[in-house]
Amino acid sequence: MIFVEHIFATVEELTALIERYQHDDRISQIITQIQSDTPTRLQLKGLVGAQECFVISGAYRADPRHHLIIAKDKEEAAYIQNSLANLFDKKTIHFLPDSFKHPTAFEQVNNNNILQRTEVTNRLTSGSSTGEIIVTYPEAVFEKVVAPEVLEANRISLVKGEDLDVDTLIDVLIKYGFERVDFVYEPGQFSIRGGIVDIFSYGNEWPYRVELFDEEIESIRTFHPATQLSQKMIASVAIVPNVETHISSDLKVSIFQILPEKMVIWVKDLQMIVDQLQVCFER
Repeated sequence: MIFVEHIFATVEELTALIERYQHDDRISQIITQIQSDTPTRLQLKGLVGAQECFVISGAYRADPRHHLIIAKDKEEAAYIQNSLANLFDKKTIHFLPDSFKHPTAFEQVNNNNILQRTEVTNRLTSGSSTGEIIVTYPEAVFEKVVAPEVLEANRISLVKGEDLDVDTLIDVLIKYGFERVDFVYEPGQFSIRGGIVDIFSYGNEWPYRVELFDEEIESIRTFHPATQLSQKMIASVAIVPNVETHISSDLKVSIFQILPEKMVIWVKDLQMIVDQLQVCFER
């Protein structure tokens, strides 16, 4: 019981500390500059340890717009993501990786990384998405992303109550690089068993299960591939192909070209990031 009470006291103290940052005069000064009509650059000094995450947390709570944090490397980005996740109770802190198994190892792609990357790109380009916090690093920033209009043109939309031609869907999925399997377990796979179509899109964390009545879509739900248990029912879904490998490079743009207006960008060490981007360019 003593241990439990200590945990609750710690949570209360953390909450109080977060609120102090949110209402601190220096955070207010940062927010004033962020809300300015002209782009502003600020330099923060004297931050140690996880203090930078408390500052970002306070600034976000005071002005919850889109925030992008560029760390020095992948390991530091993961640390910042974890620290911010501990400061936000229910908010998802997104991680934008590069598409490869190892940064700058451009010959070996990682499907899970592509999934995360596509999901973040979807959120950035979605008009309904507000106040996202995204953590990334130089190698991931260096890699181009698919232009929003190209991504939209390559989405496959499925809507409950509409008809679905399964043969046409199979042709499109194969064209987009999906693999037909008995049971889906990773992005880029689909399976068909009677009137059930399972698709693991590159734009969502969980695969989709589409149930048909003749040709009509009777239901759409997400499910856990390991347990096959349903996650939630949804009315429509947009299937996204492997845009990183099946879209030509001339249809891709810098990630900075798709960032929403008035997005706040936090940079840990600007010169180090520039140097790392140059290394990526040379490789």
